[in-house]
Amino acid sequence: MYKAITKLKQSSTFFAFTFSLFTLVSTTSTAKEALLLTGQIKAADNQTFYAPKTDNWQVQLQWMIPEGDIAKKGDLVVVFDSGNIQTTIEQNEVSLIAAQEELHRINSDNGQKLLEAIYAEKRKALLLQKARIDSSISVKHLSRYDFEKHQLELERAVVSHAKATEELKQVKTANQVAITKQKLTIENVQYKLQYDLQRLDKMSIYAQRSGPVLYGTHPWNGEKVFVGMTAQHSWEIAEIPSMKELYIEAWVHEVDYKYIKLDNLAKLKFDAFPTYNFTAKLIEVSTQPEERKVWGNDVYYRTRFEFKTDENITLLPGMSAQLELAGADFE
Repeated sequence: MYKAITKLKQSSTFFAFTFSLFTLVSTTSTAKEALLLTGQIKAADNQTFYAPKTDNWQVQLQWMIPEGDIAKKGDLVVVFDSGNIQTTIEQNEVSLIAAQEELHRINSDNGQKLLEAIYAEKRKALLLQKARIDSSISVKHLSRYDFEKHQLELERAVVSHAKATEELKQVKTANQVAITKQKLTIENVQYKLQYDLQRLDKMSIYAQRSGPVLYGTHPWNGEKVFVGMTAQHSWEIAEIPSMKELYIEAWVHEVDYKYIKLDNLAKLKFDAFPTYNFTAKLIEVSTQPEERKVWGNDVYYRTRFEFKTDENITLLPGMSAQLELAGADFE
């Protein structure tokens, strides 16, 4: 028990030194003594800004509105580095122009090939017609040689016309295939361009409501998010909280979890208003503990307290609060 108490005291000193927003301080587990928790004001309804998904596993935070400033609906709040995306967009725009020019060239070449094939088919048709006329002359009016010659020319004309007709069909099919393939190429480039334009839009995030901008924290070391840092996809960068439905979030160490239960009342003080005393009620306790990497390898339970305050004080999400749970549950 002495080692456990010492460990908790050391943890408390470490959290106070690092100015962690979520800390836990536990007194000795003697009867009637209080469990002290340090929590943070949260809002039930927030607009949260997350790091977008990119081709790389990281993205650099390029610009943010200063923390604490009031953002109006429609204001630019967060900008991520989009240099690679812009380069890709420029390349796709060039590729799209080239693909459209290639389609124009294919149409021109196909038109020329089609004209040549149509001309060849019509010429062969006329030669076939002439050969049929020649071959229809009776042998009585021609020599045997000329008669046989006309018959042979008719056979050749029939074959030549059939080939010309087939070549015309092939030219039409080849032209259609070439045009279809090039149109698909254009559609593919347009799709990529549209996709990159959508990704570019996600690199700049705007406020959907008015309110103060609060920076997020690094999920590994607990440091405040800052301009120039690199973030991974889905990391929380900032948020604009709603000023309604405020509550207090606190984390309870697994050792002290058995000492709390729903509807416990706690004495409440806010660090920003130390002379004011309020009461909070425990309304939610998580069923599964979570690791808090910043605090070490121990696990903690998330708790939620509701409270009412004096209208004379102004509370903002992110402010720290101290909760004191006392009574018979601590044995």
